[in-house]
Amino acid sequence: MSAADIADNKWELTATKPPLTTPAGLAQIALMGFFGLFFLWIVGFAAMGIVMPKKAGLADSYQQMNNAPAQQ
Repeated sequence: MSAADIADNKWELTATKPPLTTPAGLAQIALMGFFGLFFLWIVGFAAMGIVMPKKAGLADSYQQMNNAPAQQ
């Protein structure tokens, strides 16, 4: 790189452009999109878990099984 290129900041222009035309650039964009959607999916279900009422789980059914009268 010459001193004129450094003074013109041409390298900054090319360094800030995303590589949209290469397969590696497209794969990188797709991968970042996947991770973004996965993060939003996790945050969405976490928010639903905070807001929604608690459902009876396996521990509750196990307690009910032990407290039930024996059937003969």
